[in-house]
Amino acid sequence: MQVVTLYESNFRSAADTLRQIADEIDKGTYGEIGCAAIALLGDTLHVFGAGVDAEPPSIGMLFSAAHQRLAKSLEQHGKSPDDGSR
Repeated sequence: MQVVTLYESNFRSAADTLRQIADEIDKGTYGEIGCAAIALLGDTLHVFGAGVDAEPPSIGMLFSAAHQRLAKSLEQHGKSPDDGSR
């Protein structure tokens, strides 16, 4: 899994960011997408899964992997584990 920062969009606009991600998926930027997971928090929490592998256990594992990746990035002060830095 790769965490991607979207510098070209206003990330504070959820709709604009989702449109940009959809455009990049259509362009093949992220390769073949088997599963996508989105959590939205408005008046209530909504969780969405999409893709050929979007069964509930796959979505749960995807959120878990994303959580671990973000926690690891925080622990390493945003540095990638493969960039040779501590």
